[in-house]
Amino acid sequence: MRERTTLILLGVVLLLAGLAWSRGGLELAGGGLLHGFWTLLRMSPLLAAAFLIAGLIQIFLTQENVSRWLGAESGWRGILLACASGSLVPGGPFIYYPIAAALFRAGASLGVVVAFVSAKNLWPLVRLPLEFALLGPRLTLVRLAMTLFVPPLLGFLAQGLLGQQGEHIRKSLEP
Repeated sequence: MRERTTLILLGVVLLLAGLAWSRGGLELAGGGLLHGFWTLLRMSPLLAAAFLIAGLIQIFLTQENVSRWLGAESGWRGILLACASGSLVPGGPFIYYPIAAALFRAGASLGVVVAFVSAKNLWPLVRLPLEFALLGPRLTLVRLAMTLFVPPLLGFLAQGLLGQQGEHIRKSLEP
């Protein structure tokens, strides 16, 4: 699965580089590739830290504890715990996706992981002060009210509709 994704992404790189070459030659294509390279260099410390955090989190996540608190048998308790923890996790996708993958590998159910990622995106508590300041309390509260049930609902739907496929999906994430 990963190899296929890598090949697809490399194909997109070649396609875009070819388009850039046809429009502006080496200057345009090389400039785009160089810009991407410098972005990779700037982001490398953040990526390394995120993956190291995810690796270190895994040593604290025993299969027994994760299964009890966040596994398929945890039911609504696991989904609500995932929602709460998702809303508290700081940082962007370089932080929370590795954490979500670590939880899933350690035995968290598919519904729990979906609820965690959904809550991180819809209920990020660290972003609320900025949202209140820029959008005002009324719009922020309306947005929160409209999304209040979305992360738990998505978690329950993922668990109910796709929960049986969780092990197959988990195996595709193995290194």
